[in-house]
Amino acid sequence: MTVFFPNGSGNVGDEMNAWIWPHLLPGLDEEVALLGVGTLLNADFCKRLEDCSRVMVFGTGAGYGAPPTIDSRWRFYAVRGARSCARLGLDSDRAVADAAYLLGSLNWQRLPRERGRVFVIPHHRSLRLLDWSALCEESGLTFLSPLLPAEEFFEQLISAELVLSEAMHGAILADIARIPWRAFSFGRQFSFDKWLDWSEMLRIDLTMLQIQGFYDPDFYLQSRSGIKHLSNAFKAKMATKGWGKEKWGRITPPGHPLPKARTAAIQALQALSKQQGQLSRDNVFRDKVEELYGRLDQLRRDCGLSTGSVLSGNPLALPGLSP
Repeated sequence: MTVFFPNGSGNVGDEMNAWIWPHLLPGLDEEVALLGVGTLLNADFCKRLEDCSRVMVFGTGAGYGAPPTIDSRWRFYAVRGARSCARLGLDSDRAVADAAYLLGSLNWQRLPRERGRVFVIPHHRSLRLLDWSALCEESGLTFLSPLLPAEEFFEQLISAELVLSEAMHGAILADIARIPWRAFSFGRQFSFDKWLDWSEMLRIDLTMLQIQGFYDPDFYLQSRSGIKHLSNAFKAKMATKGWGKEKWGRITPPGHPLPKARTAAIQALQALSKQQGQLSRDNVFRDKVEELYGRLDQLRRDCGLSTGSVLSGNPLALPGLSP
């Protein structure tokens, strides 16, 4: 089995694929391609599947461009939501939940939560825009990087009383751990449709705080040229007037003036931290976890594997799981 995901990104939402699937699907034929956690059902990403004899889809979603070309090699056991089904022209019963909810069988109540501890989890692409650790410290909140090793990420996450997340899998993992969360958008790479694809399946009435995104030129230019900064500033400005290329509208502009932009972001995060968190209902959560494992057993039977295995025990041991 080859598990396809954006490996090397360091993003916990992607990297969890590397240790979930070998444990749940040991012995799967090496010629089988598996698409699991992530937004992977797009033509650009799926180009890498051309030489695979079989493609199995389990709990991933559509987004980030045109859908892939589907042929007889593909078998859909579950996708993240009804919106993914619609984009791919699949039967509606293929919509179940994000594959990360397989982690819902673990014991997430192991450690006590720290009263008043609020984590902020930006999207991994927003990390390049500014020093989030300093911004969160100034806000009186705690920065949690989505690029941490999985064990360290989970160890911190399960101590939280509330999670504020721009990263969709930050909110999903908080929901799985039954930690209230609130969503916000910041960088212009944000996909609200992707969030709805997930949240609608869990019957979550999603609310999203839109924070005016910006980048700190001094922080941003540590690894980029001044010409890049000037180019971004010009393109972002033109996009606000409806001029230029469509992709210019996805460029996060520099903060101007920077102190004002920082203050506005800090105040927005502080206000969000005082709101009551969201959480999927326990009965819906349990039903989705059970349904995912039912679909997983179907995949196992089709591949001649034994059925009935679930993830269990301490979530902090996940990175050490082995076939």
